Amino acid sequence: MPSSRCERDFFMTDQDQPNTQEHHEEITRLVSVARTDGQPEKRTDGRSAPRFAVGMRLDVTTDPDVEQCAWPATMHNISDSGFAFWSRRQLRNGGEIWVREFSGDNSSPWLPAHVTHCTVGIKGYLVGAAFDVADQAV
Repeated sequence: MPSSRCERDFFMTDQDQPNTQEHHEEITRLVSVARTDGQPEKRTDGRSAPRFAVGMRLDVTTDPDVEQCAWPATMHNISDSGFAFWSRRQLRNGGEIWVREFSGDNSSPWLPAHVTHCTVGIKGYLVGAAFDVADQAV
């Protein structure tokens, strides 16, 4: 049973997954935008992929099928494998989320991810997440 009407009560199965190729293409596009418009982070902390700091506007949701469940957030950084963003909502570690670049017309695809950390900070909560896409090179 979901804890609110905006949380799904199941984990996505392969049948539920939208086009994984579309996800990879969108992640590649977002990283490219961040590489161009943002700055590389100097700290790597042992990460396998470089992260780029960028203040991109996002939509975040716990249920992409219910438009009213989405809320605005601001990207903190992004890499091929994950991202961090500032949120006014606290999220639980391991929780499923979907994120997309804010477009005004909701045309950007939702990208599935799971929360890896959520830390309170000056701008709300700094949420780290890993993209949930099939293993293939981005």
